[in-house]
Amino acid sequence: MGYDRARVLLDTYAGLDLHRLRHSAATHLGEAEVPLQLIMGKTRHKNPRTAMRYVKPGAEAIAKITKVLAPRRRTH
Repeated sequence: MGYDRARVLLDTYAGLDLHRLRHSAATHLGEAEVPLQLIMGKTRHKNPRTAMRYVKPGAEAIAKITKVLAPRRRTH
């Protein structure tokens, strides 16, 4: 079954938006620190810029990488 047919069926019979489901799945993968290449494989995007539209890191992910950049405390 193609994407368009699946989109119509999900919308008609389940009230679900396939595009939003795809977006949410890619976002969850990004927040789980799954590499972009694997997210591209899952979403079948060929262009990284297209796949990156779906990956929007949340506040927790940003806070985690901010700690990596923080200066180390001296232990004297």
